[in-house]
Amino acid sequence: MKYKLIIALVSVLLAGCVSNSPHSEFVKSITFSSLESFSFKHTLVTGMDFRESEEQLLENLSEEVLVSELEKRGFEPVETGSDFYVVAKWNKAVSSYPDAFDSIDGPAASLNRRDNPSYRFASRLHLTVEIYETATRNLFWRKELPNIFDAVQFTEERVVESLQRAVKNFPERIKKDPSLPDIE
Repeated sequence: MKYKLIIALVSVLLAGCVSNSPHSEFVKSITFSSLESFSFKHTLVTGMDFRESEEQLLENLSEEVLVSELEKRGFEPVETGSDFYVVAKWNKAVSSYPDAFDSIDGPAASLNRRDNPSYRFASRLHLTVEIYETATRNLFWRKELPNIFDAVQFTEERVVESLQRAVKNFPERIKKDPSLPDIE
């Protein structure tokens, strides 16, 4: 009996560690097969002061990386008349003890830095990528990456890695087979 209780407690703890990030992705149902083209709307940079060069880098890389990643998934970038559009939001804010799985450096690096007093409260970047259906302007996909990296660790590589991680689970375009009958 005692062993069963211990095994149950360990199982619950391990299940909590294995679960995916609580920061959602699909937030609304959508007919995904109708999505063929997209546009990049804009990048919002908010929060604590950014250097002008950092802000410009975030704006340029957000568009460049997200367009590239969506093209790899089979979607076509267009200037007007897109099926959906993408918005990137960067925020710099002070936070305490980020979750070990938040950082792009991985859990081991995050846990190793926890003993450093300057790590407790630090200015960190947060990234949110949102995708909206153009016709209705309804949000249907969102990925939040809080505490993705410390502001003092700001590099082009970290920004690119963060953006790629943000759309990592966005599905590939569904190509319709014209020989299949239409349900409607």
